[in-house]
Amino acid sequence: MGATASSVTGLGLLVGSQGPELGGGFTGLDWLIVGLALVAITVIGERLTGKQESLRDFYLGGRSLPWFAVSASIIATEISAVTFFAVPSMVWREGGSLLYLQIGLFSALVARLVVATVLVPAYYEREVYSPYEFMGNRLGPAVRRMTTGLFMIGGALAQASRVYITAVVIEVLAQEELAAAAHLTGLSPLACAIVAIALVALLWTWMGGVATVVWTDALLFLLFVGGMVGMLIALHLGVSGGLGESWQLAMESGRLQLVETEFAFTQPYTMWAVLFAASWGLIGPYGTDQLIVQRLLCCRSKRDAQLAMIGSYAAVIVIALAFLVGIGLHGYYLEHSMSEGALALVGDKPERILPVFVREELPAGVRGLVLAAAFAAAISSLDSILAALGQASQATFWPLLRRMVGRSAWPADAGSIRAGRAFVIFWAAALAGLAIVMPAIEAQYDDLLGLALGMSGLVGGPLLAGFVLSWLPGERGAGGYLWSAPLGLLTVLFGIWHGEVAYAASWWVVGTFIGLWFILGLPRRRQPHGSIQTLWLAFTLFLLTRLAEVGDFDDGRSIAWPWYVPVGSSMTLLYAYLLDRPPSRSAR
Repeated sequence: MGATASSVTGLGLLVGSQGPELGGGFTGLDWLIVGLALVAITVIGERLTGKQESLRDFYLGGRSLPWFAVSASIIATEISAVTFFAVPSMVWREGGSLLYLQIGLFSALVARLVVATVLVPAYYEREVYSPYEFMGNRLGPAVRRMTTGLFMIGGALAQASRVYITAVVIEVLAQEELAAAAHLTGLSPLACAIVAIALVALLWTWMGGVATVVWTDALLFLLFVGGMVGMLIALHLGVSGGLGESWQLAMESGRLQLVETEFAFTQPYTMWAVLFAASWGLIGPYGTDQLIVQRLLCCRSKRDAQLAMIGSYAAVIVIALAFLVGIGLHGYYLEHSMSEGALALVGDKPERILPVFVREELPAGVRGLVLAAAFAAAISSLDSILAALGQASQATFWPLLRRMVGRSAWPADAGSIRAGRAFVIFWAAALAGLAIVMPAIEAQYDDLLGLALGMSGLVGGPLLAGFVLSWLPGERGAGGYLWSAPLGLLTVLFGIWHGEVAYAASWWVVGTFIGLWFILGLPRRRQPHGSIQTLWLAFTLFLLTRLAEVGDFDDGRSIAWPWYVPVGSSMTLLYAYLLDRPPSRSAR
């Protein structure tokens, strides 16, 4: 589990406590560069988007976007602030290594190939707006609503964690400016940073839907690659012997280790977790998460979507650059000392090492470029999820709302676009609120990278299982999926969260499940579940209570994040068949 100190500090930031003071600071030139970069991207993105005349334009970009722009957008969404700031700290910190790079080199490639060859052709069989619409067409509207709801939960948690990570970084970079904003607004500096990120992302999503998101993400990708290159140049010039000397020092300290052969469910970067769990697990976010799939559905053809998916493997280059920045930081701080304020901040969260370096060591102008890149990393993820959540919410709730308020006379497309923008505003506020309370969840993880990746995989297993059921011939397992998807999610959740509170919550879950199981099966003549199925469900729910009570492994840690999707999808598929309604007599 994560350190208590980290959680306490994060909560302190929420109530506006002032952290240790740092050297350096931002000049007018830096803020000019930040402003010009964001304005330029806004204008160019708006010009490239074109007019939004229909829902197809707003959510699918008219299916006219080039594959290379979509590919760059996927990379920008995937990278986010997690890679930009958390990855360099994985090399710099005590006991650092390159183990995480294995996932980018191997697991991400395997997952992309599976998505490109299996999932993309399935989605392009007909015009759908989301993978959940595809599953609903195959297995029924109840499955569509279930998978959409799971996506909303997972997507909101995952992207809120990324916004929180970026806000932690920006709070270091713009300490004085955020303190002034906090004084004016009554919010904490962390909350001010979160609100600023949310407002810019909302603006870009509002302007032109997913087409604007794709084009601005592609430009943001270039911006944060430029920021990395600028930092590498500064690190090369700041170390005697340059980056070559930093590489040698990292090798001597064991920081270039790439493979760990030990097997443990609690370790995320072992060779076995990479070869099996992460390769399996990444198929979920790449192929069943609306955040990525929405971009693939904007391509001109199935072939273009496949090219976009495979082309996004170039993200590994960005990850490698981030590790090289970490190697440079290790060499730099062996020669140079930090201020006392920097030491205090980095001791609490090693992920702050890069923003500390940027603030205290980089020259004016370059600092502005990196801050703009930090905004880019956060906004490229947030505007993406806003478009995805807006589409999913509108498909699920908009028809119901129209019937409730009696506005069926509205022109369909015009009303739908207005509704889409309203849903985007709602989710922008919701994600900002979740990001502000994210330190409470952070306490369950060892570091910020684990937090972000864990939140991404929480619902990935049930969603991947839903696609498998809809892809296989027939409708076997569809009825059972509605019961097994929550079981898959809860298995992962209680594999992470243990103790007295989790144990008490597990019994509430048991009561709810059993109650719904019998209530929905009555009256007796319409009972869809047999006695054996009821025993299976009761036994599974009992095991969940035991997992919640004594779920810790021998070393006191929880199941590592690469195993979330394999465990969740296996559990969901197994019980989808075990709990499915038996075929009717007429079908036998």
